[in-house]
Amino acid sequence: MLEASHPLVERFEAAVAAVEARWEELGWQPRKLDRRELSAYRRRAAEKGWRFAAEFPGGLRRLDVLVSAGFPSTPARIALVDRPPFLTWPHVEKDGVLCLFSDTTTMSVDDPYDGVASLLDEAFAMVGAAIRGELDGDFRTEFLTYWHHAERGDRTVLSLLDPGPPSRRVRIWEGVSQTVVAENDEQLRAWLANANPKATASKVKSRAGAFVWLDRVPTPAEYPSSARDVYALAKCGDSTELLDELVREALPRTFVLFGAVAEDGPALAAAVVNRPTVVRGRDPLSAGFRPSAVPEQVARDRLFGGAPCDRNSVERVDPAWIHGRDRDARVSRLRDAIVAVLGCGSVGAPVAHALARAGVGKLILVDKQVLKSANVGRHTLGIQSIDDPKAPALAHQIRTALPHVEVVHHVSEVQELLLRAEDPLAEMDVIVSALGDWPAESLVDAWQAGHDRRVPIVYGWTEPYAAAGHAVAITGPGDGLRAGLDAYGVPHLVAVRWAQDPRRYEPACGAAFDPYGPVELGFVTSLVAQTAVDVILGQITSGTHRIWLARRGLVDFAGGTWSDELRAIAPNVLEGATIVERRWGRSARTLAA
Repeated sequence: MLEASHPLVERFEAAVAAVEARWEELGWQPRKLDRRELSAYRRRAAEKGWRFAAEFPGGLRRLDVLVSAGFPSTPARIALVDRPPFLTWPHVEKDGVLCLFSDTTTMSVDDPYDGVASLLDEAFAMVGAAIRGELDGDFRTEFLTYWHHAERGDRTVLSLLDPGPPSRRVRIWEGVSQTVVAENDEQLRAWLANANPKATASKVKSRAGAFVWLDRVPTPAEYPSSARDVYALAKCGDSTELLDELVREALPRTFVLFGAVAEDGPALAAAVVNRPTVVRGRDPLSAGFRPSAVPEQVARDRLFGGAPCDRNSVERVDPAWIHGRDRDARVSRLRDAIVAVLGCGSVGAPVAHALARAGVGKLILVDKQVLKSANVGRHTLGIQSIDDPKAPALAHQIRTALPHVEVVHHVSEVQELLLRAEDPLAEMDVIVSALGDWPAESLVDAWQAGHDRRVPIVYGWTEPYAAAGHAVAITGPGDGLRAGLDAYGVPHLVAVRWAQDPRRYEPACGAAFDPYGPVELGFVTSLVAQTAVDVILGQITSGTHRIWLARRGLVDFAGGTWSDELRAIAPNVLEGATIVERRWGRSARTLAA
């Protein structure tokens, strides 16, 4: 606990005093809560509280105002003391605290009383509306919250399903801590192989389950409490035949996922029916019959009887949800894209991660080098990957983080791939070249020019200290990387000039490097990744050259200055922290003229 003289304690006490003084002016006399009463709200970290009695339709009801030690920065909470059983009214949590505003709502920290008064006004209005039954529709609008409150069972259920009709059989895999639901075994095995590479395919044993699509979202009164209720809810979705099929399979646990469209999109929930336990060799499902001769209706009535069922929340892990929560129209196009990333170093690795998280469905990673300790500080891979080839280590990292993304790797020089007869890069939707190596990239440039199908290529590189970064999109005929470089691979336009050679060297043969850190580099890799996404979406023209300019202060601190060419083409952006977009291939002097 902080000392009473600490500024935050004094601030809290002053805010409480201001609220109490205002109540006294208004003639209100709420009773202070004692420590025992406050303990009913222990998970709210309530430091002080007051109790009001207010007249509502049907009689008096008591409301508690609660403040934590973070008040007034942390808003007060209002709790309803006299309330019906949990989940009778929406927006009333198990301890009676009312959900009055969204988590993003803020209150004035300069007028503590105003925030408390606003909350009380909203509480009076909400309780009155709940008494009149005007809020019952919110149970359906905010279904996921109320189902979560009503959970029974501690399993985590992950869904790869397309969350829409029709009702159908699905596949279930149960792990130690997670249950995964997929459309079919192929999808399930691919996802699990990425999420847990150590698990062999032979160990992935799936079972059948049911996905039942409902015409409307159920309310708490309709949440299944028993196996019989699960069957009844499936009947509302005209899907009992799916459950009848599962009865015949004699599963140890029968998983039924329910789906429906709420106001803000599809919502999923899971119910689990546990097979009755066999006691001393007696199986309750077949008692009185030979196991192979139990009438179907008898087996169904026994499995879907009055025994309690589990209720579990469902975490969607399908691509549409992971990449945009069903709201990003770009996901379908990105999901179908295949992108090759050439070079998995400090530029290529974060670009690959960004593309995977943006929603690209398949990545091809190409790099022959291994990770060295000097790379770790500005690479996505860590100490555990030192001396490992970068491409497979990066592929593993992306697969485990996003198991729905397909990642293929080649521990190979780019030249080796380009010279193969099968031409493995020819079917790419986009190639991102983060090689920073002119001999290799000149070959990539020539390879692209010689193809009938011109595979779009985005070249990305950074200048020393990440004082500037470049992304060049070459997608159409007539354009090429060579147009903006001299015969030695030096760009015609360099953004920063240096009084002294910025290149640094390690105590090893030929071990030269450009100095920059991961924070400055982040702007460059974002530029390259965004350019690649724009190419996939058809939102960029061929020959576009984008340049990220760091803050002028960083350039000055590193000992650099903006080049004359940059000053000529972009005289109004010399404070930096911006992007310049130009046509690749023409010299800066020509542009200036």
